[in-house]
Amino acid sequence: MKFNLSSYSMRLMAAGTMGVFFSSGLVTSAYAENKAADAKKAEPAATKAVDADFKKLDTNTDGKISLKEAVKDKALANVFDVTDADHDGMVSTDEYANYKSALSTVNKESATTTN
Repeated sequence: MKFNLSSYSMRLMAAGTMGVFFSSGLVTSAYAENKAADAKKAEPAATKAVDADFKKLDTNTDGKISLKEAVKDKALANVFDVTDADHDGMVSTDEYANYKSALSTVNKESATTTN
């Protein structure tokens, strides 16, 4: 069986296919932008708590937590090597925020399991 499609038909099909892919990409990117905006709205309270905790541990105010400083928080000291994602011997603010986020997730899951 042989298909005989004119170049006009081929252009229409190609344009239609490109239109579908293009519009689905727009929807996906719009959804991602909305989700990112929602996350930014929810961040400030959590960020303030993390900043306050970080500042308590960062006694020399260099913007990083060393293992020596982390000893004041036994949970952090126990997982210091895992928390220090770039393995530079210090926990940065981003690494600490990730640690606190993971810790709160674990706490929520354990609270759900015990109830």
